[in-house]
Amino acid sequence: MKLLFSSIGKKIQVALSGLFLSIFLFFHLMNNLVLIIGPEEFNNMVYFLESIKPIIRVMEVGLVIIILLHVVNAIQLTFLNKKSKGREYQSLDGKSSSTNSRTMAISGTIILSFIIIHLSYMWWTYQNPSLHIDESYYDVILRSEIGYLNHLPTAIFYIISIILIGSHLRHGFQSALKTLGFLNKGISVVLHSIGFLFWAIIPLGFILIIILIQIGYIR
Repeated sequence: MKLLFSSIGKKIQVALSGLFLSIFLFFHLMNNLVLIIGPEEFNNMVYFLESIKPIIRVMEVGLVIIILLHVVNAIQLTFLNKKSKGREYQSLDGKSSSTNSRTMAISGTIILSFIIIHLSYMWWTYQNPSLHIDESYYDVILRSEIGYLNHLPTAIFYIISIILIGSHLRHGFQSALKTLGFLNKGISVVLHSIGFLFWAIIPLGFILIIILIQIGYIR
C-alpha cells in the first residue's frame, strides 16, 4: 500500500492510466472513422451504442476514474519534481526531468481543457435528445456553430489540441516504458513501434476527419 502512494507508485499509476487512455483513443478513432463511410452507417453505429447504454455508462465511469487517476498523480509528480530540482537526471532526449515535467504539465493542462470543452458540447448534446430533436447524430457532428467540427475556429482549436495530444503521448509512452522497465529490453523496439501508432497515426486520423469535414468531403 505504501508503494502505491510513493513516487514510484504514482509514476506507475500515471504510466498505466496513460496506456489505458491511449487504448481508448484508438477505439474512439475507429468509431469516428465511420463518419467517412456515410451518415447512415455512423448513425447506426451510435444507435447500437445507445442500445447498450448501461454498459457504455459503466465504461464512461471507468474512463473518468482513469482520467482522474492520471491527472491527480501527474500533478503530484510535478510538485515532487519541483522539490527535487537539485537531483535532476538527464532523460533519453537530453532534457532534464524538470524540463520534461514542465512540458508535460503545460500540454496536459491544455489537453484537459480540450476534453472539458469537447464533452460540454458534443458529448452533452448526444446525451440530451432535446438538444438535437431535428438532427441525427451525424448532423450534430457537422454543425457549423462554435464547439462543433464544421466551425473553422473550433476545427483549428481541435487540430492544435490533437497535435498536443500526440506530443504528450510521445513523451508519455517513452516515460511509461522507462517506468515499467522495458527500455533496455529487446521488446522495446516492438513497443516503440506500437507507441508510434498511438502518438502519430491516431492523432493524424482525427486530424484527417476534421480536414475532410472542413473541405466538405464529409457533409
